[in-house]
Amino acid sequence: MRTSSKFAIITTALAGAVASAAVAAPAANARATTSAAWYAYHGLSLSKTLAKSNQLTKQGYRPITVNVSGGQRYAAVWLKGGSPRNWGFLVGMSASGYQKRFDAALKQGGQPVSVSATGPAGSPEFAAVFEKKSGAFLTKSGLTPARFGEINRQQAAKGFALSSVDAYGTPGDIRYVGVWTPNPGGTWYYTYGKTQQQHEKEFYAKKAKGFRPVKVAVAPDGTYSAVWRKDGVKNWAQYVGMSASGFQKRFNDLKAKGLRPVQVNAENGVYAAIWQ
Repeated sequence: MRTSSKFAIITTALAGAVASAAVAAPAANARATTSAAWYAYHGLSLSKTLAKSNQLTKQGYRPITVNVSGGQRYAAVWLKGGSPRNWGFLVGMSASGYQKRFDAALKQGGQPVSVSATGPAGSPEFAAVFEKKSGAFLTKSGLTPARFGEINRQQAAKGFALSSVDAYGTPGDIRYVGVWTPNPGGTWYYTYGKTQQQHEKEFYAKKAKGFRPVKVAVAPDGTYSAVWRKDGVKNWAQYVGMSASGFQKRFNDLKAKGLRPVQVNAENGVYAAIWQ
């Protein structure tokens, strides 16, 4: 683990690490795109992610979202400045390694704001972004679909909202990892275990009622989870069912329209993302 004098930059290498858009063949090489205020990448290996995190940190960027998918491939979005909070970026962790880093970050006042996992339930790999801030929160991993739904209902009743979600495991044993934080206000809703067709149907039904997806995740069985919120934001986009090259094309097209990705999620070469 590397740390600075502040809470910032926690990067971890795992020894012996385990291994609606038009769909094209997966891209063989990762691509990154930068602007004056943000930087995003996808399909990077662990070693390249570590190198990139060090480079971006020196340039004044901070991570806002991270995703790890099969084959130990990483995607993330970084912003330049914009927050006085100290932060942590953790990648390449086993379940026990993540718990150890989580405990250490918690002692420093850190809270997870983006958590991702990949691999089977018995030996997952984790990645996370932490920020140093106060306030209540709940985070849990290894959740079966039934347990995930139960915790969502419990937390919603307490005034909390799902603020980070990812699905991992195997097609026959899907698990969820989530973070719940106090609802900042407004109506929100969640869905999970939806096929792409069901998710798209939900998309249009929710959009007609003023909702938009603010989080989206694709599971190893190809189903989708999402957090929907009625927040009045007008300029946004969401695409699912993309290959790496399909995502890159959407990325380029939307960048030209002034939109940047605020969340990128992938599993088994299938990408889902939200722009704003």
